[in-house]
Amino acid sequence: MNSLPANNPDWLVKKIIKMGGTISFYDYMNFVLNDPSNGYYGSGKAELGVRGDFVTSPSLSDDFSFLVGKQIEDWLNQFKSSFLSNHKLVVIEFGAGDGTFMSGLIKYFLESSKNFLEGVSFVIIEPNEGMAEKQKNKLEEFLNLGIDILWKRLEELEENNINGIVIANEVLDALPVERIIFSKGKLLRQAVSIDKKSDKLFLDEMPITIELGKSIELAKSELGISIPPEDALEGWTTEWHIDNSKWLKAIYGKINNGILLIIDYAKEAKKYYNSKNSDGTIVSYENQKMINNVLNSPGNCDLTSHLCIETLINGAETLGFNTVGIAKQGEALLALGLAERLYGIQKEFKEDLSNALLRREALLRLVDPVCLGDFKWFVFNKFKGTEMNINSICLR
Repeated sequence: MNSLPANNPDWLVKKIIKMGGTISFYDYMNFVLNDPSNGYYGSGKAELGVRGDFVTSPSLSDDFSFLVGKQIEDWLNQFKSSFLSNHKLVVIEFGAGDGTFMSGLIKYFLESSKNFLEGVSFVIIEPNEGMAEKQKNKLEEFLNLGIDILWKRLEELEENNINGIVIANEVLDALPVERIIFSKGKLLRQAVSIDKKSDKLFLDEMPITIELGKSIELAKSELGISIPPEDALEGWTTEWHIDNSKWLKAIYGKINNGILLIIDYAKEAKKYYNSKNSDGTIVSYENQKMINNVLNSPGNCDLTSHLCIETLINGAETLGFNTVGIAKQGEALLALGLAERLYGIQKEFKEDLSNALLRREALLRLVDPVCLGDFKWFVFNKFKGTEMNINSICLR
């Protein structure tokens, strides 16, 4: 029995017992993150930023939103100057956290190009009602100004209707994943079971589903990814992002002409599915601490795993997306003017050394490869019935 010390809330115990005492890791991750009453995101209890459980790029300062805003404005201007001049363009954020990125983005437009806002609407796709309430509170001042901000569910958007930009910043890493384990010479799904006597959670095993088996075989035939790797030892475990292709398919169907920007942790397949990476990448975050115990405090902390670069790109291109490029976050932000923004801090805060140092530290964390600078920016596009060459500052 592979048990780990865990806090087992009654609501989760009841769910697992109701489902027979054992659930897949996928279901466990979905419950503890997205349950509408008790999940970390579903209930809205997620706390982001330096005083929360973990930091995101937008939560450090508005600098991140301003720099990304520069890229978004440039893309939209290219759209307007070509074939979308008569369309109202839209900026969609999928999974907007506590609303900090969207807040910073709108501030950018208000400061740099207020008139530009008249031709742009903003939409947040937020599956978790608890987080949507936080976002509405965060963005209330802009709603009161008459800024066009809407909250919708993905299924509410019409097919082939989006003309603009879709952003998914640190979203796909929190989609539920399957965990695959190499045990006794074969692949199994990792599961989570409950000891009915002690109500203690422990990691268990269950058979691979047909869908999961086909997905793994497809990756081997198309990308040469072997699960497990040839020299894997007993117990080798990894994540499999079964929902990424479904998410991409849903987004692809909604876009008419536009760009999809995904920003997230990501590894190359040769490093991800390597025998030395014997326990995958999934971790828990609570109170600014990274915790390897994936059963830690269910519903009260984040669970996150890296994406695989090759499977993400292959999934997008299979649907019909064009891959414009990929860049490390540090490189993308420097191309968008981070160095100039650092220099500007000296002038802006020349009488306030304390704030100047805080801003400087926040900016440097965005490009530090040990912190957030190694995030990957994936730029995809889809243009229906037209050829269009869109330039991307972030990829220069």
